[in-house]
Amino acid sequence: MRAAIFFLSVCAAHGGVVSRDWENGKLTLRLDDGTAEIEWISSTAFRFSRGGSAKIRHDRVALEFEDTRESLKLRGRYLTLEVDKASAKLKVLANNEAVATLSLDVAPDGVTLHVGPLGKVFGLAGPGDSQRFFFTNRYGMFVRAPRDCTFDLENGMVRTPSLSMDTIFYYGPTPKEIFEEHETVTVRTEITARSLHAASADHLPMAVSLLPKTPLTSWDALAQLVQTLDQWSLAAVLYPALDLSTLDNAKSDVAKRASDLATMLPILYGPTSAHLEDRHRWEPYLATYLREAYDRGYPLIRPMEVEFSRDTNVDVRPDIFMLGDEVLLAPVISSGSRRGVQLPRGIWTDLRTNIEYKGNQSIEIEAPMGGVPTFARNGAVFPLNAKKGMELHYFPSLGGEFFLWEEDKQDNSQFHAAPAGEFMRVEIESVVPRIYEWVIHHTKRPSKVDGYGQVRGRSSLKPGTWWHDSRRNDLHVMVFAEGGSDKIVNISF
Repeated sequence: MRAAIFFLSVCAAHGGVVSRDWENGKLTLRLDDGTAEIEWISSTAFRFSRGGSAKIRHDRVALEFEDTRESLKLRGRYLTLEVDKASAKLKVLANNEAVATLSLDVAPDGVTLHVGPLGKVFGLAGPGDSQRFFFTNRYGMFVRAPRDCTFDLENGMVRTPSLSMDTIFYYGPTPKEIFEEHETVTVRTEITARSLHAASADHLPMAVSLLPKTPLTSWDALAQLVQTLDQWSLAAVLYPALDLSTLDNAKSDVAKRASDLATMLPILYGPTSAHLEDRHRWEPYLATYLREAYDRGYPLIRPMEVEFSRDTNVDVRPDIFMLGDEVLLAPVISSGSRRGVQLPRGIWTDLRTNIEYKGNQSIEIEAPMGGVPTFARNGAVFPLNAKKGMELHYFPSLGGEFFLWEEDKQDNSQFHAAPAGEFMRVEIESVVPRIYEWVIHHTKRPSKVDGYGQVRGRSSLKPGTWWHDSRRNDLHVMVFAEGGSDKIVNISF
């Protein structure tokens, strides 16, 4: 039931609260210079607006409301909001610690949002809504309306000549949590696996974001493309699309490196003359992360600031990024056949050489043409298409899992791997009938693979057999899984 409007004995000050109306998570304030609204969207996000705004759909959130002499308080599960009655400034607290302060000031020439503290800011790049989204250490913000805004975040201000502003605040200890909240506010459109195949621009889904059609005729242009992918992803652009015609006039080496990168990008369109043979291998992986982008709002391309947000030096590495959670890409964007890579924390395996590297160090690797240098993180499990069904690559010694989106079934096949000393267990819960080949990297020859017979070479593998590659120190186990089955392989060493 709507609460009655309470008139408050507040001195007339600019922006001061005159009265308030509280109803089920929405607080309407009548101020001495207009009106403001605070509306809870989720347990970690709320809307803060001045001068009227469009409705926003959301679930009901359980809150406690308190009206004290100096402030109005809204307590949720994770956040507490305090509205100062004298100034209408809003303080955001988490675990009784101040996260941010916000105020929306109205003047004859427009509205100004004051926000802080900010620290290093990411976002405000790319097309459309992404130009009005940013995040910082512990929170993100989106100016939902109007579109005409000027950001001066060095001074903690956003200005618009409009007489109203509608903003969304997202609290999140990590960028992924902020992205997930942001996706619930913006328009959600699913991009399916069919979009992985290059098509004309006329057949692209509306949700894709076309990358600049700058001809990739120089190393500088290729480096700028990588930087643009990094910046757009930090602004929550989910589906960047590359026009393959930008490769047409590239010089030989630049064209080959650009084609290598295109193989690994989510959405391509235009002529298919580029070298993309290896793309088919990665389609199950890319299709899975297209679905996650729809479900959770995570970009497929994940800069270091997103995947390793607690590392202190990741923002100086815009030339590398994660593709999904499992693999790191280090595109070659200059002449030569070697490439320096600053690895983040963890243990990483070069997929071409199978060499392991410790993280938090700079390495230099051979980087021949024909593929982007790609590193798998310790504990990763991921699928690749193969001539005989599908390969499942696993990198011990951490346990791992992967949920493969099966578009035809609208369900996930699940893969799990867990080492335990001299024993390892790998498991497949497949929703479709398929031949799988486990490729378990950095694994010594087993003494026993329960129920499976040993063969002498990879070409001899068939379901129910295993082979150990002594040169690469990898174990291969081939399995046939029926749809709806649970296939467990127990390995002893």
